[in-house]
Amino acid sequence: MMKALNLVDNTDESIDYINTIHGDSKGWITKAEISKNKEFSQWHYLVGDLLKQDFDKENIYISMSTFYKPIRRIETIKEIGSLFIDLDTYNTQFTKTQILMNLEYNYYNKSIPTPNLIIDSGRGLTLVWSIEKVPYIALPLWKAIQEYLYSQLKEFGADRKALDVTRILRVPGSINSKSGTRVSILEKHEYKYTLREIQNEFLPYLDENRNKKKGRPKKVVYIHRERSLYQNRILDIVKLCELRNYDVKGHREIILFLYRYYLCYFYEDEQKALEDVLELNKEFIQPLGERELIRATSSAEKVFKNKDKQYKYKNETLIELLEISEYEQTHMKIIIGKEEYKRRENIRVKKVYQEQLKSQGKLTEKEKISQRRQKIKALLEEGLLQKDICTILNISKRNCIRDIKFLKEQGKI
Repeated sequence: MMKALNLVDNTDESIDYINTIHGDSKGWITKAEISKNKEFSQWHYLVGDLLKQDFDKENIYISMSTFYKPIRRIETIKEIGSLFIDLDTYNTQFTKTQILMNLEYNYYNKSIPTPNLIIDSGRGLTLVWSIEKVPYIALPLWKAIQEYLYSQLKEFGADRKALDVTRILRVPGSINSKSGTRVSILEKHEYKYTLREIQNEFLPYLDENRNKKKGRPKKVVYIHRERSLYQNRILDIVKLCELRNYDVKGHREIILFLYRYYLCYFYEDEQKALEDVLELNKEFIQPLGERELIRATSSAEKVFKNKDKQYKYKNETLIELLEISEYEQTHMKIIIGKEEYKRRENIRVKKVYQEQLKSQGKLTEKEKISQRRQKIKALLEEGLLQKDICTILNISKRNCIRDIKFLKEQGKI
């Protein structure tokens, strides 16, 4: 069990919390506020400027992840530095004290890792696990671990809708207007986990290689793999919009439909998916009206709720629907055709071959030619004739002439 540090004074809690979560963050962090009229506002800061803000107010939140630009959406994720579970303890038959004691004796370091922060959020508790920061590419694994933590903590009021990577949570030192109490840190531990460490200790079945020997992969592994597919298609759809400078008239409806469809499956939160779709639409040169957008993409949510896979398009279909050019495919992660796949495979095979040669202490053909030209240049500078160079280096006259021509064209002799 990790040793708890002394509790932090209320006046310093906000700064201490932000430094714990985002002290070395490089991306944008979202600060949000819900007013007394239930109006939601959000702003984006780098960590230095965020620390200068006033948190001694009601209903103040910050994002747990950072973003590479001031937009809080899945495709703008820059760094993920924590796992978290929000416990709505008021929805359970237990008191906060009973839950904390139960977790301490029966869960920590047994079915779940010990959290780095235990926060009294007013009406509930928040558990936070600090991890070594990972980029967006680790999102499927992060999501799988979040789902696992939720499954272990459901009986204590774990909030199913507070699992997404763009989530904002209450800041210690601020005030929860619903309970009329200040959000506070109850325990803090300075250990920092890695995602793989938590996976290996608590979710070893996510290692797909282990399941290859056992026939069909477990359902949880399949879901983990499918979520990775959805994530990459989400990123590709946004990349396509960027490549077209958000001038997507003619493809708006299908882009927004697919975006909402994949977000529903990735988040498993229809409301969050819709919020992100509305935000993406605002970036279009000619956006759809909100009602028109909701109507045009509503079937995406319907299909998700019915667990219907009728829109599980193949890459060829997506390329045709969105008219993705060969050039655009070179910027895609997974929505690519056969030709682009072959191009990438050739690059991969070539790289593997070069690494094998390097490990064996051998030179690639390109490196051999480069070294030969350097030797020819040195011999020419010594005043040797072509026939002498051919004899010394044991090369043909044709190769010698070609290399000398190349050196002249490059201005090296």
